[in-house]
Amino acid sequence: MSAIVIAVATESGVPIFSRKRGNNENIQFSTIASLHGINMFSKCHNLSVINSQVENGSILWKEYYKSVTLIGIVTGGLECDLELLLACIHDVMVFCVGKKELENLKNIDQLKRDLRQCYPILDYLLESLDPNSVPSMTLVLDLTQSILCSQAQHLQQVLDTYAERVTGRWACLSIHGHLVATSSDFYELDPRESRLLLLLAAAQDGAPLRDTLVYLPYMSPDVAFRAVTCKLLADVYVLVVCGATPALSQIDEIVLQCWEGYAQIIKEAKLVHPRNFPGSITFEPCVLGIFLININRRRCVFSRHLQLSNQKGRGMSGSHRMDILRTFYVTSARDLAPELNFREILDKDSDESLGKITETYWSSEYHKCHAQRSTNLLCCVLYAPTIPTHTMRLLTSQMLQEFLTNKDIHW
Repeated sequence: MSAIVIAVATESGVPIFSRKRGNNENIQFSTIASLHGINMFSKCHNLSVINSQVENGSILWKEYYKSVTLIGIVTGGLECDLELLLACIHDVMVFCVGKKELENLKNIDQLKRDLRQCYPILDYLLESLDPNSVPSMTLVLDLTQSILCSQAQHLQQVLDTYAERVTGRWACLSIHGHLVATSSDFYELDPRESRLLLLLAAAQDGAPLRDTLVYLPYMSPDVAFRAVTCKLLADVYVLVVCGATPALSQIDEIVLQCWEGYAQIIKEAKLVHPRNFPGSITFEPCVLGIFLININRRRCVFSRHLQLSNQKGRGMSGSHRMDILRTFYVTSARDLAPELNFREILDKDSDESLGKITETYWSSEYHKCHAQRSTNLLCCVLYAPTIPTHTMRLLTSQMLQEFLTNKDIHW
C-alpha cells in the first residue's frame, strides 16, 4: 500500500510539497514534471483529466483557484476516495496559510516554508489510509473520531466556562486525538473545520501551551483566527478559538483556574479509551468490532476492545478488524446515509431509493458485517462468522436502541 500527495504551482509546475505514506520511493522531480505535464496538456486541448488508472492503483489531478494543482496517487489495492483525500488536503492548506495566499502565488519559496507547519496534519490524514497502522487521530477522512463517556456532559460545562473566560466561542477537549467534549457553540463550525481543529490539537507534539493562527476554510478563509492549545494531562488537550486577547500568559492562568479541580473527571474519561464506549454498555462475545456514526454531527466512534475483560478476538488481529469495518463502511454501509456522501448525487430518483435502505450486510467464511441505520445513528458491526444472520440483525438493532437511549452517551 502506498499513498502520495503532490502540490505544484499550476502555471510554472514548481513543486510546493510532496508527502507520502507506505512502501513507496520518493517521487523524482522528472516524475512530478511528467504528471503535471499530462494535466497541462489536457487543459491546452480543452479537456479535463478526471482520473487515471494505473497498475494496481489510480492517479487524480485536482486544481484549486487556477493556481495550485494537487496530484494524488494510491497503489497497492488501497480502498481510498482520492477526490475526498485531495479535498481534505486543500482544506489543510487553507487552514494553515489562508485562501488569498493560495490564490496569489507571489512567492512560492515563502509558501513552501509556511506550509511546513501543516505537514503533521497531512501525515495524519495519509496515515489513516494505511490499514496496517494503528488508528490514532482519524479512521475515515470525512468523520471526526470520538470517545463516548458519561463525563462528556460535565466537561462541556467546563469548556463553556473556559471559552467565556478567554473570550472564545469554540472549544473542544481531546483524549488520544479523539474528540471527547465540545463547547455549546462548537457545532456552528463546518464539520470539516472541527476535524481540522482536532487534528491541530493532536499535532502539538507535547507542547504545554501553543498559540497558532488558523484560517477556517468555510467560515473565514481570508481572516485568521487564534487557536490556543493547552496540554492538561498526558495525551489530553483542550483547544479554544479566541481573539487577540488575552495574552498567552493570562490564558495559562485561566487554564489552571478552570481545570485544576477537574483532573479526576478527566482521568476517568481517559480510562474509557481504547474501548471508547461507557462501561455501562456491554457487548456480546460474538461482536468483534463496532463503528458507530452520528450522521448529523459527522462524528464516529470505533472500538475493537469491546469486552471489559480485555479478552482478545481469536484469529483476527485488531488492525485487521479495523480494516474490515472501515472497508465495509466505505464501500457499502455509507450508502445508508446519503447525507455523508462527498459528491452530490445528481440522480434524484437514486437519492430517494438510497434513502429508503436501512440495513446492509456482508458474509464470508471468516467474518460477517452488518450495518443498520436508525434516525441519526448508523451502526456498523463486525461479527464472528458463526453467528446466524437473523441473530446478527437482532443484536445490531438492540445495540442501536441502547446507543439511542443510554444516558451515559453524550455526543
